[in-house]
Amino acid sequence: MASAVAFGLVFLPGLALGQSTMPLPELDSDTPALLSADEVTYDESLGVATARGNVEISQGDRVLKADAISYNMRNDVVTASGNITLIEPSGELIFAEYIELTSDLKEGFIRDVRALLTDRSRLAAASGVRQGDRETTFRKAVFSPCELCRDDPTRAPLWQVKAAEVTHDQEERVIQYRDAWLEMFGVPILYTPYLEHPDPTVDRKSGFLAPRYHHSDAMGHGIEVPYFFTIGPDKDLTLAPIFTTEQGLLMTAEYRQIMTSGEFSVSGSATLDDMTRNGKVDKNQFRGHFFAEGEFSITPNYRASFDIKQSADDTYLREFDFTNDRTLTSRGTVEYFEGRDYGSLNTFLFDGQRAQDDDEEAPIVLPELQYSFIGEPDERGAFFSIDAGVLNILREEGQDSRRLSLHGQWEMPYAGDMGDLYRIKAALSGDLYWGNDVDKVGEDVTPGPGVNTQDGFAGRLFPQVAVEWRYPWVSYQEDFAQTLEPIIQVVASPEGFNDGDIPNEDSRDVEFDDSNLFSLNRFPGDDRVSSGSRVDYALRWTAESPDFGWGEVFFGQSFRFLGGSDFEAGSGLEDDLSDFVGRVAFEPDPTFRTRYRFRLDKDSLKGRRHDFSASIGPPAYTFTTQYTLATLDDTGSGPEDSEEIRLGFSTQINEFWSAGVTYLRDLDEDETRSYGGQIRYHDECFDLRLRAEREFFNDRDLKPSDTILFEVVFKHLGGVSS
Repeated sequence: MASAVAFGLVFLPGLALGQSTMPLPELDSDTPALLSADEVTYDESLGVATARGNVEISQGDRVLKADAISYNMRNDVVTASGNITLIEPSGELIFAEYIELTSDLKEGFIRDVRALLTDRSRLAAASGVRQGDRETTFRKAVFSPCELCRDDPTRAPLWQVKAAEVTHDQEERVIQYRDAWLEMFGVPILYTPYLEHPDPTVDRKSGFLAPRYHHSDAMGHGIEVPYFFTIGPDKDLTLAPIFTTEQGLLMTAEYRQIMTSGEFSVSGSATLDDMTRNGKVDKNQFRGHFFAEGEFSITPNYRASFDIKQSADDTYLREFDFTNDRTLTSRGTVEYFEGRDYGSLNTFLFDGQRAQDDDEEAPIVLPELQYSFIGEPDERGAFFSIDAGVLNILREEGQDSRRLSLHGQWEMPYAGDMGDLYRIKAALSGDLYWGNDVDKVGEDVTPGPGVNTQDGFAGRLFPQVAVEWRYPWVSYQEDFAQTLEPIIQVVASPEGFNDGDIPNEDSRDVEFDDSNLFSLNRFPGDDRVSSGSRVDYALRWTAESPDFGWGEVFFGQSFRFLGGSDFEAGSGLEDDLSDFVGRVAFEPDPTFRTRYRFRLDKDSLKGRRHDFSASIGPPAYTFTTQYTLATLDDTGSGPEDSEEIRLGFSTQINEFWSAGVTYLRDLDEDETRSYGGQIRYHDECFDLRLRAEREFFNDRDLKPSDTILFEVVFKHLGGVSS
């Protein structure tokens, strides 16, 4: 609310007037002033110089316009009257009917003032007085950042503050209100004898933030009162004590800092709480959490980052609504970039938050080294790539493993005379392991008593050669284009190479689908390889039309003709002939998008996996759905069945109002997991949000919960939430 600058921009003392357009004497050493008017007169007897008619005075980027401007040399007073417009260098516009200033611009008076600020906020006042060169006081003032009604500008804005007196301290950059009413739609709803907030030129300033009301079974009723400390231009601290009826004081804090090379933040909380463990209540137990994250550019080629997440116990973060993460992952990373080279050094620490998680079995990755290189293509388009890595995984209890790996691949694309496309690949992978307590049969990271385990070194050198062939058939018509493309890939490699002496850390969860049908290694990691020889084949059809949009159908399968299965039952790859995989996509226009991915049993065509998603409708009314089904193989030895559906609806009712609902149901267990909705009003000056959610989740002292969030934010003034 920097409208008070209106008094600091009338730069008339000492003007020499004598022509309708002429340069003025310099008012400072750098910036001359220029006067333009229809008529300029000087009354020598009164000592008054007057400019009338389209008067404009400019100095630098400041411009003052008025019907008439006069300067009384004897009283040293400058006055302007009639349709006064003052344009600030910052872009603010000041309108008034009368301005009177002393020549030093430190004292002055303005009548019927209106101001349009750079952020489109508005101020109006009956009068204003500038006192000294740092403070301006407005009488009977009204302030609002809301846009006026386009159809009826005389209507009251959505909200405004009316005050008997408003003071703008330009030095402290604060706005102070006395005897103020907050009005909505012209109706007074809240009175305060005093109110203060930073002016629009301030990005950050110390002070209280909007309070927040809490209520839960764990905390009871609570009020959060945050205080923001601006420690410097590059750092700040927020202390937010939460006073509760059930837990007493819950203290939270967050520190943030930006540096030349990066930024970081640290946050945490602490309280003394009664905890229930195995039916026993422990009094006054310390509970809290610590989060820290940051990213730094060490050099143009090196970057470092970290993310630390720690909690005093498993249910604290979810119970007090800090986060719903089921696993806390802490990491530290250093990365290297140079052309086509990439390298990284990573460490990971995992902390499971669910009842079934055993932290003693959680892997500690210390460290993981990775390096990737992609060579420049030669004249034939052929290129080399290299991936190297070092991995060390420790556990408090169970299997430890170390891996040294080097993977190289040569690849060459080739186009035939008939338009057929080839891609030839040759790969060689070398892996060396050193493990302790490695389960040779069941791959359990914590093998029990009597299980045959292995200590010591193991390794492999695994070659693969592949040839991929594609033959796209393209058809163009007036308003329709389609492509039919058969794809065949033959992969040759020796069988075996997944010995039980090699620990399996990163290749346990295999998901066979359309995305990895043509991958050389269908395992998600490096500890297991797709050995043996096979042929992969698929048919892909795409079509595009201005009238019907875009569509795709993909359908494929794999046949292993040499080597045994490296995959478990239920994966779709356990037999020589794999399950069918495919996808169907259809987008007739941007308001209708569907995706369907599937895996079908090779014998019965029974669906083993279905993943369907759709988004239908424009922003005014959009329906979304996602359905996922994964079933056991017929032997019942594969992964567990799962089936769920997620539904959603959102609507942009108009420019300002939006709403939405969500619903999640576990169809396999026939149970609702969560549902909720929200409604929001948002414009240039006001944000109102109401969200409600019911979550059905049980984990020790965590029970199904209801969440209701109500938040009201007034621009510049802040807001309240509960």
